[in-house]
Amino acid sequence: MRALTLSLLIGLACATPTLAAADIREERVHFKAGTSQATLKGHLRGDSDVDYLLGAKAGQRMSVELHSDNPQNYFNVLPPGDDEALFVGSSSGNRFAGTLPDSGDYRVRVYLMRPAARRGEQAHYSLKVHIGGAQASQSHSQPQDHNPDYADGLAGGPDFWEVAGVTAGDTLNLRAGPSAQERVLGELGNGSILRNLGCKMTDGQRWCRVARPEDTRSEGWVAGRYLRESSYQP
Repeated sequence: MRALTLSLLIGLACATPTLAAADIREERVHFKAGTSQATLKGHLRGDSDVDYLLGAKAGQRMSVELHSDNPQNYFNVLPPGDDEALFVGSSSGNRFAGTLPDSGDYRVRVYLMRPAARRGEQAHYSLKVHIGGAQASQSHSQPQDHNPDYADGLAGGPDFWEVAGVTAGDTLNLRAGPSAQERVLGELGNGSILRNLGCKMTDGQRWCRVARPEDTRSEGWVAGRYLRESSYQP
């Protein structure tokens, strides 16, 4: 009997982390009167994910931008009533912009990658969300841009990036164009400082044109998911 009781207690103890991982805190986002955006600040530890709920209508435009002190901190965007994300931050970066396909509550899920969560890492983050009106129709002479460029340093983006999140012992490839198939021009390690020359989405991934601060001729493209804003001052 004591052996059975002990087995049950061990089973319950082993199940506790699984239950905790499925515990996602929800927060409803309300915009102030006369505004269509909000900046949310929060803190994560381990697997304590947070879902930010935003009500929106089909055809509206949503943009989300995450800044964090932990490079393993990302967000996903989930459509109403569906657990299949329409945007996955760990593969597409920490900026999302798109037209919403359905009306209802969208979830912006902020989380740490599983290895970081298992280590009990923390993240302090700032999440900027915006929901605007439906995109105006365009004539055939003005086709819709499906690959919008993100702001460069002169238009509101960071002046400098820092390479972060690259696997220990590995490097980030500097390429001739915004694609993993482009020629490799150089290799960059974690902590490398790069001048921001603008980013764009290519095949669902964010690519950023960069240059070394001391050599503007060293321009190239890198995968945006390995960049975070730098406080570097030349």
